[in-house]
Amino acid sequence: MIDPSVIRPEIAVDDFLPIFVSSALVLVFGGIYVGIYTAVKVKLLKSWTMVIGYAFWLLTAYCLYTMGSLMHVGEFTAKALVVAAIGLLLLPYAVYYMQNQVHEENEH
Repeated sequence: MIDPSVIRPEIAVDDFLPIFVSSALVLVFGGIYVGIYTAVKVKLLKSWTMVIGYAFWLLTAYCLYTMGSLMHVGEFTAKALVVAAIGLLLLPYAVYYMQNQVHEENEH
């Protein structure tokens, strides 16, 4: 017999489009967030525009939440989506930090 805790409700046909759109917007909004962060770090944009970047990160997190709730994800997958959202927030900081450290070590 199959454990009832493993069975997930089926995804409603009407939810396929919102799932598709929200998952596509995760990529779009996440890319805009990273783009704004990068532009601020290389001084193409003023530092106050990071507020706009964080707004795009919040939109990304909301789209991840929407996608997960419409797909009726399990507890583990929900935690993975939270980790992904936090990872997207922190990854540009880590990349810039590592790039900056390498640049300082190899100054001519």
